[in-house]
This record gives sequence, structure tokens and C-alpha cells, in this order.
Amino acid sequence: MAYLKFSKDTTINIILDAQAGPGICRIREKVAKDIRETTGACVQCGAEGGSNQAVLAATLGEGTLADTLTERIPELKTLAGRWESYGFYLAEQPLEGVERALVIVGSDRTGTIYGMFHLSELLGVTATGFWGDVTPPAWESALLTDETETEGAQDGHLVKRVTGGISKEPSVKFRGFFINDEWPCYGNWTFSHYQGFTAEMYDHVFEYLLRMKGNYLWPAMWTSSFLLDGPGLSSMQLATEYGIYIGMSHHEPCMRSGEEFSIFKGENSPYGTEWNYDVNKEGLLKFWEDGLTRVKDEQIFPTVGMRGERDSKLLGDDATIAENVRQLKEIITNQRKLIAQHVNPDLKKVPQLFAIYKEVEDYYFGDGRIAGIRGFEELEDVTLLFCEDNFGSMRALPQGAERQHPGGFGMYYHVDYHGSPISFEWVNSTPLVRIWEQMSEAYEYGVRNLWIVNVGDVKFQEYPLGYFMELAYDFETWGGGSSEKVREYTAQWIQKQFGAYASEEQCRDITWVLEEAVRLAGYRRPEALNDTVYHPAHYNEGRRMLKRCEALEQKTEQLLAELSGTPAEKGYFSMIYYPAAGIANLLKMHLTSGMNHLYASQGRAVANVYGQQMQACIEKDAALAARMREFNGGKWSGMELEQHIGFVNWNDEDWRYPVQHVLTLPQKPRLTVSRADGTGSYTNQYFPKPLVIDDFCYAGKEKVTIQIANGGTGSVEWKISGACDCLEFSAREGSTELLDEVEITFLREKLPVGQSAECECRISTETEYVPLRILCRNESLAAVPFGAYVMQNGLCAADAAGFSVKFGGMCADGRAAFEKLEDYGKYGSGMKVFPTTAVYKKADWEDGSAPSLLYEIWAEEEQDCILELRTSPANPLVNGGLLQTGVRVNEEEIQTLTLTGPDYRGGDPDCEAWCTAVLDQEHRAELPVHIRKGVNKITLYAGDAGVVLERLLVYAPDKKPLPSYMGPETSFRKQ
Repeated sequence: MAYLKFSKDTTINIILDAQAGPGICRIREKVAKDIRETTGACVQCGAEGGSNQAVLAATLGEGTLADTLTERIPELKTLAGRWESYGFYLAEQPLEGVERALVIVGSDRTGTIYGMFHLSELLGVTATGFWGDVTPPAWESALLTDETETEGAQDGHLVKRVTGGISKEPSVKFRGFFINDEWPCYGNWTFSHYQGFTAEMYDHVFEYLLRMKGNYLWPAMWTSSFLLDGPGLSSMQLATEYGIYIGMSHHEPCMRSGEEFSIFKGENSPYGTEWNYDVNKEGLLKFWEDGLTRVKDEQIFPTVGMRGERDSKLLGDDATIAENVRQLKEIITNQRKLIAQHVNPDLKKVPQLFAIYKEVEDYYFGDGRIAGIRGFEELEDVTLLFCEDNFGSMRALPQGAERQHPGGFGMYYHVDYHGSPISFEWVNSTPLVRIWEQMSEAYEYGVRNLWIVNVGDVKFQEYPLGYFMELAYDFETWGGGSSEKVREYTAQWIQKQFGAYASEEQCRDITWVLEEAVRLAGYRRPEALNDTVYHPAHYNEGRRMLKRCEALEQKTEQLLAELSGTPAEKGYFSMIYYPAAGIANLLKMHLTSGMNHLYASQGRAVANVYGQQMQACIEKDAALAARMREFNGGKWSGMELEQHIGFVNWNDEDWRYPVQHVLTLPQKPRLTVSRADGTGSYTNQYFPKPLVIDDFCYAGKEKVTIQIANGGTGSVEWKISGACDCLEFSAREGSTELLDEVEITFLREKLPVGQSAECECRISTETEYVPLRILCRNESLAAVPFGAYVMQNGLCAADAAGFSVKFGGMCADGRAAFEKLEDYGKYGSGMKVFPTTAVYKKADWEDGSAPSLLYEIWAEEEQDCILELRTSPANPLVNGGLLQTGVRVNEEEIQTLTLTGPDYRGGDPDCEAWCTAVLDQEHRAELPVHIRKGVNKITLYAGDAGVVLERLLVYAPDKKPLPSYMGPETSFRKQ
């Protein structure tokens, strides 16, 4: 039996090849620290030499140790030629003087590092130790063995089975993140802790990247210069030692930070004064030449091409596509000459990037009349970086034969964005299922050479960043297939962070808190919230959302109290509590503001209470930031500075708190009555106006809540008179200074099928009253088929996943079908066609080759209606294309429903339709339809790729849904 034991009574020697580079040596120190902290073992860091127990780490082609180990373990020979892979074996007497060892051999330097950190992972050390304040587990002993059939932890003893083998190659070749939008948070943090954007700070970044099996970084660049601030090249050299590729962003060519030109330009500078290729060609070429020469011996991934300064257009708004294409071709040609001259004459050995970002997409594709730069021979071995719309939805993706591009494709994704229509930079507001859906789509379209994600300040993005990196490294496990993989990942992630110190129940609760917080933030980005987003009354939207906020608040506080004083406390506060509590409080602030405004307009005393609650939320927001600033000895001070309340511009300029309405009340009680889900207010009148409730005339409507409120001071002493056998009131009398709610329940079984009833009631005080008329009907549903939705009062709302029948289809890759996406979007689920590359047109709808979904809707009368389809905020995946789907009602001709038309431009802040879609998190499209009495069969056909169907509404023109963000609740469905 081969084994390795770690405990306070054992000594482990981590042995490297004598020729091991400084990067591997640094990783050895980090792994040694991991072993000491988790097991208490004595860890020595020596060169080759004798030891009873050892960890042997080597890299193919870097010294003789790897050769020796390969002879001892022949399977290691298969590592040759592999990318970032490692062998991981337990062995007895692998070297003279070593009795037992864990053997780690990498196909390259990065592979060796991944293998070394894999040992840390087995001991329970996570990538988030520094960035997430996660305390690693403390074991009495840890045993790695190749024989046991059981593994796990019991009574402080860990057993891990190591059968030995070769790791997979990464699914995506280059995987990393972009530190961006770094002021005020990241910048203040690093200057106060590390004196700037220094190599000392970047060592934490590089370790984080490597522990997540990444290998690529765009460093911060707003006011910093990676190649100057180390100081000097020390950050770059450190990255090279770790095997990390350093690139620069989409507008920083030839390894020169954008800030560098501002620093070095001048009348007497060899670089000139203008970032303008037409007037300063020689100066810019010299600027780029010196940049490349400076890092010719480092591990670089230069960007080619050129954009305007500070993320702007190259030639300005007046230039034509032809002019931009001409200039880009010349620039790229000359830049590649410089790379060949000063880095490597074999350009295929220097990975290069051309970013098709924002306006560059127009120059890449052309406009139909003018050919773009696509197919330009100088880009043949260059990675083409596609970019989503900055809000997480793919734009144009490689099509057909284009996917064979030798240089491969990359994707630039955002979980942080500084730009129009509204920035989102505070805490994570991107649900993982959205990342899964979109990046799986990109992968399926052939985007597999490079993935990079903008994570803003890095802090508070641990959850989505970890998932993004895991997806890129092991797409086969976490990508494609079923959206349930996301929940599986989340459960595993929580277990890794907290499982050593939190109970199973607590881990489940933490998972719920994390998912619910991101879910609420994902409905609408926090910065884009205001008091008018969620309606305070319609469809009980405000009340329902407020209950969710309060439940989230309660659970976050409960867990913080339970974990207080335990090793799990810091990690929970840092990664879970602070973002979740902040999200819940911010949403509550806007919800209570909306209720304050509504109730003030109704003259209700409770308006002032909601105003006070809103003010309390404002105070709590500041208190949370203060707690974060002081947390863990001020470790993250600065990271709490991001503005996130009440944006009125694309950025935080002129942001504002919600406005509080304060009522001066009459000096006596005053009765006001309303529905909880309505804005109408009923009071004592000379000519009494009744509150009419007709909900109980429709199937599935069993409960209605009314509000009895005080519009003055003192107490309203109220009672309800009048009765029907089929109605039940949660209360018949009461006293309130503010507001009481009474739930009316329709006891449908007490009314014979097919019969109606009308109940006249009165809500009264000693001096006031409001009449109440309640209409009931126990309609027969015998003719309604199972699975059909029932149209109620001229409106029906159906979830996309609530279809009656699903029909498969065919595509170039074989079978295609709609599949359900769990926990997706605003309505809890969605339907999307897989494979995602499948595209269908009207001919496919008509011949039955397109996948489709059939919905059944029961209507009491024939009428003309509006069909409204709500989908994900997807963009056309073909440049200049449309997003269309097919709709058929009963036996009528199939109609084309256009979600995005010819003028739609995803990612363009001048496109109002796109701005609305990314803020509201959906597209809405309408089509006139004719509904007959009885059963209506509505078929939705798959059309253009990328669309996720979320909701289907059918309503009469005079029954249009009331203003709200989430819309009507799902209609009754016969089950």
C-alpha cells in the first residue's frame, strides 16, 4: 500500500529539482504553509535528498528529477506534449532515501503548479483563503492512500483516496480575469495596504488565479501601469515565473498600458503627443516597439489593433468603416512586424489577441457594402476575442466554417461593467445559471481558446469568478447538458468553503442565502433600482418582494449569530453576509420608498412608517459599509466604497437616495379601505362607492386581501358586517392606528358548481363606512383539458416551462429540442433549444423540422387578443441579424414574431431597445391573435439561436397587464 500521512507527529519534505525556477519554489512555500495549517505537520523545503515521507514535484524538460520519476512511473511519459497537465501518484521508494512519496510531475510549469495546489485542495484548502477569508480545516491527521475504498473525514481525521493518474487538459486554453473599474475600491485598498499596484499585491492575485487553475490576466489599468508599478518589471517577471500569461485590455496594444502613453508623451518624447496613427505614426510605432522589447523574455499575450484613448473609437464618429478597416490593417501589419523583430520571428509562438469589442465589431464584419477585416491574412494565427454586450448576453459568434480559424476564438465576459445604460460594479448581480447558459453557448460556437471575465475589484466576486474559472477549466463536467449542474456546483462550492466548520443544515442555509441574494440582484442590477421598479401594489409585487427581502435578512443574521466565534465566521461575513445583507437592504430601501409614496398618495398614516423604514435602510447601508471597512482588522478597507444607490446616469454622478414623503395627518381617525394589490382607495362618502371584488368568479382565485387603514391620528375601530356561507374572513373586527389586513377566502365547495353568489358587506366605524361587494362563481372546469391554463378576466399568464406538449426537431448536428433551464430569469425557469447552434426559419416551422412547444389556453369567449412573449435579453448571434420565432394559434397560419428588429444593436447605448432589455432583463414582443371560445392551442417554434423563452401572456386589448416589473402571477392551470 502506498500512502502519505500528515500530522503533527510527521515530517514531510517537499523536494524540487535543483533547477526548479523561483516560481515553483514560491509555490512550494505556499503549499508547505497549507500543509502546516491544515495538519500541523513539520514541513521541510529541501532540494533532492533523503526523507521518510516526501512530496516530489518536477516539470518535464526542467531538470533531471522529472526524468528519474518518469522512469519510475512510466505513465508519466504520456504528459509529453500536453498542455498544463500533471501526473499525481503515490509511490514507494521513488528515489533513493525516500520511503514514501507523493509524485507530482507537470507537462509544463503551470501543470506542475496545478498539481502542487491539488494537494492543498485535497487537504481542504480553497482558492478563496486570502480573498474570501476562508479558514482552512484543521485535521488531527490526513492520510493519502491508494487502497482504501472509503474516504472522508471523521473525528478530525481525513482520508483521501489517490489512485494515481494524469489530469485532464484544460477545456479552454487560456483562462483568466480582468481587474477593472478599480477606483474607488481596489485602488484605495491596494494603496493603503501595498503602497500601490505592486508585485507584492499581485502575488495574491497570481496565487488566486493559479489556485483556480487559471493562466491569464489583464491587470488593472485605470490609473496604473503594470509594467512600471511593480516597481519596474517585477510584477511581470513574477507572472512569468509562475507561468502566467499577461495580456493587456482591448485598447492597450503591444504590451503598453493605456496610462503609459499619458506618462511618456510630450513634445520632446520619441513617442510624440497624439494617440493618433494618422498624425503620429512613427511615435506610436516606437512606443509599441519599446513596449515589446521591454518584455521580450517574459510570458506575454500582446493585443494587436488599436482603439481610441480611454475606451473610445479609433477615428471618431465621422469616419467610415472603410477608413477604419484600412487603418486597422496597416496598424496590425506593422505591429506584427514589431513582434517578429523583437519577440520571436515565429509569430505562431507568440500568442496574440485582436479584440472585436464595441465598435470594432463593425470594422470586423463590415456593413454588407464594405468588407470588414474578417479574413485578413495577418489575423490568421491571432486569437479573435469576441465580446458579449457588457451585460452578459452574447453578440455575434463564429458561424459555420469560420469556426476553423487557426488562431482560435476568445470571449470577454462581464460580471462587472462601467458603462451605459447603468454601471454595475458593487457586488455580484449575475446568477450562475446565466453564466452557464451564455458561456456554454459560446463554447458550443467554437469559442475555446481564451476566456476572460471582467471582475472589477475582484472582492465580492468570489462565487461567480470561481464558477467561471471552473467552467473554463473543466467544461466537460460543468458546462452544457443540464442547468442543474449549476446547483450542484454551488452546493459543492459552499461545502468546500464552510463544510469543515458549519453543519450540513448551516451549509444548506448558506447556499440558500447566496442563491437568493444573487437571484434578487439578478432580477435587476442593484444600481438600476429605484422606487418605481417594483410596483408597491399591483399583483402584490412589492409585498411579495419585501417578504423575500425580510426572509433573506433574517436568515443572514441568524447564520451570522450561529457562526459567530467559529472559524467559519470570517469567510461567511466576507463572501456571503456582506453582499447578501447589502442586496436585501438595498432592495428593501426602494420597496419601502415605493410603499411610502403610494400610501402617502392615499393619505394613510402608515406612509410615515414606511418612510421611517426607508431611512433605516439608508442608515443600515452605511453601517454595513463601516462594518466591512473594519472587518478582519481593516483587511479590506477601501473595498466598501462603491456607490450603488439610485443611479440617474450611467455612472454614479448625481446618484441620490429615495425621497421620503411625510404626511401631516388630521387630528382624528379616518377610515380608508383598499385591496392590498390595488391602488384605489375607498373612504366614507356622501354617495358611497363600493369596493367590488370579483376575483372569486375565476378558477384558482381563492383568496383576496383587503387593507383597512387609518388616514388620521388615533385608532380606527372597525368591524365587518354582512356574510355569505361561501366566504370566510380572517378577522371581523379590529383596531388599528396604522393598517390591518383581512384575508377573504372563497370556500368554493360551499357553492354548487355553475352557480353564482353576491355578498354585500360593510366595513364600518362608529361614524364611517365603506361598502364591500363580493362576487363569487363556482365555474365548471369539466370541459377544460388537463394541463390547460384558464384565461381569467381577459388575461392569461403562462410560464414557458408550462407547456402541454414538447416536440423535438432536427438540425445539422442531429436531434434538437427545447430543454428547461431551472432557476432562470425573472420567472423561475426558461426553455431553450439545444444544441444552441440550431437555427430555424419559417420553412422549418411549416415542415415540422423545428422544435416547438404547445400551450393550451381555455377561454370563455371568442375575442381578438394580444399575445406577448417575454424572453431572455438575448442578442442576435449573427452580425446584423434578427431574433425571430414562430407562433401559431390553433389552425391559423404560422406568424413570425420579431424580438429584435433590423435597427436593434446589442451593446450600443444609443439603442433604446437594447438598454431597456438589459435593465429589465427581458425582451417583450407582441402579436395580434384571435382566441376562440374553449381550448386554444398556441405553438411556439424555435427560431433564431440564443433565445430563452420565459413567459407567454395572452390578453384582451382592454385587459392589458397593469404596470409592474414582474407582471401578472401565473394563471390557474388545471392539473
